[in-house]
Amino acid sequence: MKRIWKLITSMIVISLVTFAPVFVQAYGVKGSTENSDYNIKINNINEKYYSGNISRKNKNLLNASVQQQVKQPNLLYSNNSCSTIDQIKQVAKDNYLNRNTSFSIHYTGNFSDLKGILNEVLDYIDESDDYLANSIVSSEVRYHGYNQDVDIDFTVEYLLTYDQENWVDQKVNSILQNIIRTSMTQDQKEKAIHDYIVANTAYDETLVKHSAYDALHDGTTVCQGYALLAYKMLNKAGVPAKIVVGMVDGSSVENHAWNLVNLNGKWYQLDCTWDDPVPDVQGRISYDYYNLTDDQLAKDHDWNRSKYPSANTNYDLSITNVPVKSVVLDKHQITLKVGEITSLTANVLPANASDNSINWKFDAQGLISFDGISIKALKPGKVYINAVSNDGAFKDTCVVTVVNDTEVDFNNSRQWQEKTGIDPNKSWRLKFTKSVASSTANKDNIYVLDELYNRVDVDISFDVTKDILVVKPAQSYQSGKVYYLVVTTNVASDSGQKISTPIIMKFTIK
Repeated sequence: MKRIWKLITSMIVISLVTFAPVFVQAYGVKGSTENSDYNIKINNINEKYYSGNISRKNKNLLNASVQQQVKQPNLLYSNNSCSTIDQIKQVAKDNYLNRNTSFSIHYTGNFSDLKGILNEVLDYIDESDDYLANSIVSSEVRYHGYNQDVDIDFTVEYLLTYDQENWVDQKVNSILQNIIRTSMTQDQKEKAIHDYIVANTAYDETLVKHSAYDALHDGTTVCQGYALLAYKMLNKAGVPAKIVVGMVDGSSVENHAWNLVNLNGKWYQLDCTWDDPVPDVQGRISYDYYNLTDDQLAKDHDWNRSKYPSANTNYDLSITNVPVKSVVLDKHQITLKVGEITSLTANVLPANASDNSINWKFDAQGLISFDGISIKALKPGKVYINAVSNDGAFKDTCVVTVVNDTEVDFNNSRQWQEKTGIDPNKSWRLKFTKSVASSTANKDNIYVLDELYNRVDVDISFDVTKDILVVKPAQSYQSGKVYYLVVTTNVASDSGQKISTPIIMKFTIK
């Protein structure tokens, strides 16, 4: 819930299945319905056939400390066959984790054991997995069969799909790679995550977006999405966090969600939503609800304190305020052939600076792709990549040059000494130890490349004698540009002897 927003909610009950509207009032223990008929029919050997169903709205306790991970099913029991209630709970949770909307479990115990099975499964999830518990909109169980031969059919609705959850995880991982450094303290990691969420998310005043996916994909969400995203990012960064569900604005029902964060063994209250009040102002970051004690937060928040660890330690925000002194790239000149890939890394100094985040600024012009980690060369050209500190005060630049592939391997050639300050109309005279065969003295075998490895038009001719060749540009070279004179191994003497190694000379025009 936003600071200035009054929550209006309603509940809808349809048949046996209660669907949970995805808003914060859905938090809290809700009821369930159950119908069982233990003597529907008797088969020809007098075995009783049982059937029943249970439906329950998601309890959304959101107070477990175990981080949810989307994963492949960990089906310990062959074909989802279980002999105990504990096994049922684990197999069901695996299916919930993978966002299976319908699945069945075969139970070899007594039918009477299953009267409360849905509550037991959802309670197990509530106690072990914050994120998953809040991702379930509704659940229904139908069970039927005989003692020691019961089929349990689950039908589940989720807040997000499996693919959306995977997208959230991948996006969070990418963000953390950019804003978190190994040198950071726990305090600095929390601040970087808090600042990212507040700076890149706006409160959804339409009240229809509730998830971390909405926050990351659309940039808007309500308090539930803020709390879920903070929970996921903090835990992935190694900072223990919980989600607290409570009341604000004097409400008597649960209408708001925020976080508890553990730093160095101490718990603190963190409300990213209320640090980002409406109307949204680009770049504004508040710390009014950053790492408060229970008593400080209680001035306008209320919650069941018995469910959560106590936050009793005053926090000094200044310990995170270490100023940035510089930004340093690990590379300043990169040359890639089309299709090649390399990495580029930026570091903020000092290593313990409060704000280690980097803003990458460049105009790719279709020449490269760059995700903040890897550069891929797409077509010839030059791109300037700037790594800028978050406050804009410091930057470092890398020049990426994408070149065409060449027949000559620059790494396995004889490099003549580089020439600088060359006249734009310079003609090169190449002296050979023997007379050069006329058939090999041509522009295919002797040529000039520009800095992108594009061929430059030149004229090749003999001087007075056949052991000297003259390489003259058809047009003036460009001032300040780099060029390469290349003599390939296809150049041969009149007797047929070829040059053993390509020769390359780099020269720069004045």
